[in-house]
Amino acid sequence: MREFDNRKSLKTFWHRHGHQLAGLIVLAGVLTIGYIGYRESHPKAVSVDDINSEMPTYKETLGIDKLKLSYDIKVDGFDGEMFLYSVYFENPPTDEDISAVEECMDKLPQDDENTYHGDVMVFADEPDKVTVMLDLGNADDEQYITEIPKALDGMKGIKKVVLNEGAEY
Repeated sequence: MREFDNRKSLKTFWHRHGHQLAGLIVLAGVLTIGYIGYRESHPKAVSVDDINSEMPTYKETLGIDKLKLSYDIKVDGFDGEMFLYSVYFENPPTDEDISAVEECMDKLPQDDENTYHGDVMVFADEPDKVTVMLDLGNADDEQYITEIPKALDGMKGIKKVVLNEGAEY
């Protein structure tokens, strides 16, 4: 058996496979640059929990969270320019309760020649609640969104108010 010469075999290997090694080195560089570019253009994925923790709640968006009310108020969502306030009483609402809600709505700031606040209607179409409907279509301001809960605050017997109960958004 003849003696093995390291230098000669390395030289032979390089001549036979050098272009392949150079190609692998270039490929590794291209992949590294591609990976870095991908990471730069696609930042870390954000989880739904991260998004929800940074987004304001409906109450914060409408400014209702700042109101100091004597009853609980919940906002289920938005439904365009319509706001439905479901007013629940400690006992089923009577005609006097419905009249009292209407009187509270009559005390809201009135429209003038420069400001239209929206339309407010009160109805009791379900036996367990009174509904106040606010239509802000073409309204000049959104003041009534918070004025209605403030107006209802003085009434006795209100257990809770749910704004846009069952809204999809």
